[in-house]
Amino acid sequence: MHPLLKEFTTKRVLAYARSIPEEGNIGPLFFPELSTNELSFEYWQDQNTTNVSASVQAYGAEAQIGSREGVAKISGEIPPIKRKIYLDERNLLALRREGAGDVERVRNDLYNDIDNMVNAVYTRIEALRMTALAMGVIQLDENGVILNVNYGVPGAQQTTLTFGDRWSEEATRDILGDIQTWTDTVEDATGVRPTRALTSNTVRAFMLADQTIRDAIWGPTADNRPVTMTEINNLLQTMDLPQVGFYNKRYRVQAEDGTFTTNRFFPANRFVLLPGDKLGDTLMGPTAEAMLDVEVEARAVSGIYANVTHENEPPMIWTKAAATALPTFPAADRVFQAQVID
Repeated sequence: MHPLLKEFTTKRVLAYARSIPEEGNIGPLFFPELSTNELSFEYWQDQNTTNVSASVQAYGAEAQIGSREGVAKISGEIPPIKRKIYLDERNLLALRREGAGDVERVRNDLYNDIDNMVNAVYTRIEALRMTALAMGVIQLDENGVILNVNYGVPGAQQTTLTFGDRWSEEATRDILGDIQTWTDTVEDATGVRPTRALTSNTVRAFMLADQTIRDAIWGPTADNRPVTMTEINNLLQTMDLPQVGFYNKRYRVQAEDGTFTTNRFFPANRFVLLPGDKLGDTLMGPTAEAMLDVEVEARAVSGIYANVTHENEPPMIWTKAAATALPTFPAADRVFQAQVID
């Protein structure tokens, strides 16, 4: 084994991999990471958080017995997520030459591969989190893994706007009225008033162009005076409505033939109302790779795993990252999910 490869011990690679931040992903704001030693999850979701009153009783009388109402059980399996890449014989020849800069170049390539593989895992996790947030369900049929998780968003808190009501239809849309209605719907059902909303830059453009919103900010004599999202959020705040944020980050998926397609983390046509606190957790379970690796301590088997290995036939150096991860969503009854454009 070349001395360079001896630097990439499991302990060192694992420590480096777990120091890599999720740059640019907003998912941890809603679903922060939570380590678990299980490969499945199960939790109870309370469908109504409005307080229930105790009753006045005579002295010596038995207390009223409460009932457990509107509780749903959510369960599922945590899927493996992994990706690997190799350095080919060209890099191995560079190690053999050990010329000026050769070893350092291969070292940098290996660290770049660790970065890229860990980020690939985080990217898939972010896509799962945004699917849960925007759609309320995760349906996977990917590389032999079939997984269906319904997080239990109430049907009354999901809608698809139709012809005449879509926010893309300038003459008939009612953006402020829709946000008001949906916010009140969640509060009436749960006792929790949404304080945040998430949407796309596509939907933002329709909000910025809406004449009713302009008139509410500048008055009907302002004609086509432009508005900013800061001004729209100030208006929403005065109306006790959620503040709107936007998520437009993209990611790529590689097909078996090597081609790439580009997807959005958050769908372009969605508008989601959210409570002010976290929605759930991103469960990070143990990986088979970590459990089988004698260099990984038992307490470290959960979370991102990465390693660098080599083989002689064919000569290759492999860099791999893996995780088992899935978001939970106990606050699913406190959101409103809307498809506002086609």
